[in-house]
Amino acid sequence: MFTVHPSLGGLDVSSDATVLDPNFGTVMDNIEFLEGGQRKKRLGLQVYSTSTSHTTTGAMISTAVAVRAVADFWRYGATLTPTQHLVAVSGASLFNSTGDGKWTSLNGAASSFGAATNVNTMITIAGDYAVISDESATPIAYNQSTLKDSQTATEGGSTWALWPRFTGSRYHLDRLFMWGISTAPSRVVYTAAGNIFDTTSTGSNFKIAEGDGDRVIGASKPFYASMYFFKGPQYGSLWQLSGVGSTDFAMVQVGYGAPLVNQRAVVTTPSDIFWMSQYGIHSLQTTVKYGNVEEAFLSLPIQKLWREGLIRRDRLDETWAFWHPQRSIVGWAVIPVGETTHRWLLMYNYALSDPKPGGKKFWAIWKFNNNDLTCGDTFLIPGTWNTLVSRNRAGQPAPILGDTNGNVFINDWTGLSDYGNAYTATVRTPVLTRFATDRQQLIPETQEKGFVGIVTYFNPTAAVSADVSVWVDRRLQSTTISLVGGGATLT
Repeated sequence: MFTVHPSLGGLDVSSDATVLDPNFGTVMDNIEFLEGGQRKKRLGLQVYSTSTSHTTTGAMISTAVAVRAVADFWRYGATLTPTQHLVAVSGASLFNSTGDGKWTSLNGAASSFGAATNVNTMITIAGDYAVISDESATPIAYNQSTLKDSQTATEGGSTWALWPRFTGSRYHLDRLFMWGISTAPSRVVYTAAGNIFDTTSTGSNFKIAEGDGDRVIGASKPFYASMYFFKGPQYGSLWQLSGVGSTDFAMVQVGYGAPLVNQRAVVTTPSDIFWMSQYGIHSLQTTVKYGNVEEAFLSLPIQKLWREGLIRRDRLDETWAFWHPQRSIVGWAVIPVGETTHRWLLMYNYALSDPKPGGKKFWAIWKFNNNDLTCGDTFLIPGTWNTLVSRNRAGQPAPILGDTNGNVFINDWTGLSDYGNAYTATVRTPVLTRFATDRQQLIPETQEKGFVGIVTYFNPTAAVSADVSVWVDRRLQSTTISLVGGGATLT
């Protein structure tokens, strides 16, 4: 007779369920992991607006036009007290918000920045500016008061040199690094130190393996005094830029294969760099230590999504990613096969996971059935908006997500609904065929077993319920347990 205790592990859809370690799960929908591996329902979405209910949608930025990018922009200028703005691109319009739930147009009636449907738009915070680019238009810089471009910006009375038209950028060593230039796909241009518009300094550009069949797709944020550039999308290569100035910059290839799908699919954390390719999800730590013997060690438990085409690989060039430092997670937005909307987020808990090949990984899938999420970032909750939502969370990090209908959402609602819409969190264990006795002896699959019951622990935060289903020899027993204390008996 056996009692089955709770499992503590992540999603694994690649292994056969009959041989899978009991600690893993074959379904892990809308689940987040706590520090001990316990599972909880992910937090819900609230609409970023002035609505007191924060459940009313309705194009907070612009009617039925996709939010292409959103970013948290802090600026000090010449004081020790910073100001915070949220910056967004929706359609061909640029917007900012001071944290009060309101959006203000920055380019007014012109509303002509780039291609309105180009979701591969990037916002980089550099030199007290938010630099906005998408390659189809002249990049724009915003300093929380005015919009500037390299043709009109001045500093100290001198006009700066013209920027190229670029797709993406990063800020490193007081310089702006730019790539995705249509006339030079393998070229990276960088500015003078301290002047993010000045590209006239000697040797202010370099090429990365020009003619290798790939182009520069993206780059990491600064990571241990280096930047890492990614080439793709055909073959893929990873390059490390080291040095402190133009006279000693050095470039070396540190990886190959695993071509980055687009610039927004790179996440830099204090301990690792993560990215998505056409073959899976990877990390710098895993790639450098263990090489590319397999395409994706990191995403091996969910590799079935790529191998069997369960996600739209033809739309991975629209994937975007975000990092949540307080919850130790990184996530990538993808489109399920047969659908057209980015409503799945593939979530990886790096604090609990072992990055080694074969190491235990904690994966889950967050499913947003009512949204096509087009971009995202993590911001620090503004004090003004914190007052509007009547919660003591000012200054805490939270994901901020944009969708195709011009809405912006905050993913930290403890009410556990998506702006009033219920969603279900589901965990399913693998098929358990072998059990260990108290003497750690394995009872084989062919030996008959009896079950006393299952044990589950819960810490309810509201008057909600859980549906529990148990299959024994293909016979189903299920019940609904009220999560207000006590328990229930399967009948």
